[in-house]
Amino acid sequence: MDQPSHGAVRRGEVLTLEQRSGRRRDYRLGRGDRDLGRLRFAPGRRSLAQAETDQTGALVLTAGRGGIEVRRRDGGAPVATVEGGRRRGMMIGTARGPVFGWRRSGRWQRWTIGVGQVDLLGVTAAQGLLRSWVQITVQQDLPEPVAVLLSLVGGFLALRELQAEVDASAAIGGIVAASAG
Repeated sequence: MDQPSHGAVRRGEVLTLEQRSGRRRDYRLGRGDRDLGRLRFAPGRRSLAQAETDQTGALVLTAGRGGIEVRRRDGGAPVATVEGGRRRGMMIGTARGPVFGWRRSGRWQRWTIGVGQVDLLGVTAAQGLLRSWVQITVQQDLPEPVAVLLSLVGGFLALRELQAEVDASAAIGGIVAASAG
């Protein structure tokens, strides 16, 4: 495989969002050994996160009833929006560019981001004993700024879903424990 360039990510490359500490939901976005940025969830919340990368600048990702909005931290116009339901997939609209689709692509925590019938990124989330992570596999060559923005949005979506499942499991465990006592 060719050496990665700073202008594009190539098919087969892997970007990762790795939790830096078991105590905080603070993730490093990396491309191999290269640090691309961070994604940090607000304490105790899965609907609000801040991101910062050289390619995107400082962003705020906010989930609400109408979907997800990604804005520059200084309050400018939306950089991206996510709309749609979980079951049928979601649409990721960017300020400059096509509308991307987000859909479940397999069992467990696997999704795909694509345009039309073309898959661009494969997203897989996992939860360990103390930390969680997201692996983003590039399936088509992309400009690095596009890959980074989509990785942040995809990571945000995947980690929200993963956290919702962890919260649901904990709630079920609490109900079972309460009814057994």
